Amino acid sequence: MAVQAVPAVAVEQEKTRSEAWWAFPAVPLLAAAVAFTWLLRAELQRTYGMTGEAWDLAYDQQVIWNITQGQGFYSSFARANFLGIHFELIFLALAAVEKLWPSPTVLLIFSSAGLAATAPAAYLFFRAVLPAGRAASPWLAVALSAPIPFWAAIQEAARDFFHPENMAITFALLAAWAGIRGHRVAMWALCILTLTCKEDQVYTVGVIALVMRSYGAPQIRKHWRFILYAAGAWFLIGTGIVQQHFRNGGYTDFVYYRWLVGLDPNHPPSPLAIAEALVRPEALRILAAIVASMFALPLLAWRWSLLAIPPYLADVLSEHVPQNDLHLHYVLLLLFPLIVAGAMGARRLLERRSIRPALALVAIIPALLLGWGTGRFPPALQSNPALYSRPNSVAELQTATSVIPADAPVNADTALTIWLANRHTINDFPDKLDSSSYIVLDNDTYLGYTTNATVRQQAIDSLPTSGRRLLYDDGRFQVWSPVGD
Repeated sequence: MAVQAVPAVAVEQEKTRSEAWWAFPAVPLLAAAVAFTWLLRAELQRTYGMTGEAWDLAYDQQVIWNITQGQGFYSSFARANFLGIHFELIFLALAAVEKLWPSPTVLLIFSSAGLAATAPAAYLFFRAVLPAGRAASPWLAVALSAPIPFWAAIQEAARDFFHPENMAITFALLAAWAGIRGHRVAMWALCILTLTCKEDQVYTVGVIALVMRSYGAPQIRKHWRFILYAAGAWFLIGTGIVQQHFRNGGYTDFVYYRWLVGLDPNHPPSPLAIAEALVRPEALRILAAIVASMFALPLLAWRWSLLAIPPYLADVLSEHVPQNDLHLHYVLLLLFPLIVAGAMGARRLLERRSIRPALALVAIIPALLLGWGTGRFPPALQSNPALYSRPNSVAELQTATSVIPADAPVNADTALTIWLANRHTINDFPDKLDSSSYIVLDNDTYLGYTTNATVRQQAIDSLPTSGRRLLYDDGRFQVWSPVGD
């Protein structure tokens, strides 16, 4: 019997498949496991050590608890329906989990998992985009994807505890992968999940539509416009109708852009002021770190990189200080279009020249070093270890607050509100303080960026003559009664 020779191309493809099988479970999943443990541990250290923030962890925890109690999306921090502020329907799924375990730890687990899962999700996306017949493709996909959970930009999101956008980036990467591979139902489900994370994720799904237009499977590519239409419809219905109904003329993030049209007398627009906003040093530093973490590959696909311009402008032209510096979770909206551009740049690189697989894998190290050198999450060089070193004080707080009825309104120091948010009315001291609220103070309090130390001290000094009684004082925590109680 004659033995047929195996074509060289088939051998190369089989070699590529075997390498991909090895690389995927061994490196991106390991990176995700390490990142999940790292991120969650540090976030829990801050939360249990009372160095967290009312905005937005306690804020979101209270909304989700209200959902579990059948009280809708009400937020006492804003004195409004949360849907009028942000259109984040994924809170319904999180509320289903918190129905069983009503704890802010649930949100931190989902947050850390979403950020950590960017490694395997990005790997699948890169493998789908990179040339299938190149031996270096799986290795380059590993080098690009494995460091992502350790990027300085991801660290910024982790520093901000929980935001649904922390999960959205993984959903978007998986949606793009599913569309390229032809998994239509999975792609649509993941696009919808992405949209439920926040109203601004319509832009992310719009980018997915453009990826499908160029690289989607045949049965999806020809319908890429429907993805774009779905994102547009979500924006019009969610932001244009639902949010306006619940907002009823109330708070909107658009207030941060009033200066551009001359409505802020303290910050008049001018060509110089706009130019300075566009080149904010801190924003450019974070942007450069993202591009450098992908070995400048987005620059090889500069047309795709242009998709990062709209979210960049939305951030740096805002008057909101963390946002215009690309700090905290505000940097996340830029990540997906930049990762897409990096994937397209990597594809063009492999189409032009070959890369030794070992070289591609070693390239993980510079990206990790860059995250350590430019990040602000411990043990990165610019982190603040003091925020993560305080002892667990939750038990002492629970003992102190046991004198407060479970359904009573509470006004507490910012870091304490995280553990007291499972009630209808909660606020960070002294914001919205009224006579009916119990007051919970921490003599060793952490003052976040939302608390004015002078105003807080003035409110504390007035307590003895306010008609309130000191119900509890263990030297660390104090509990004051409502006025006249």
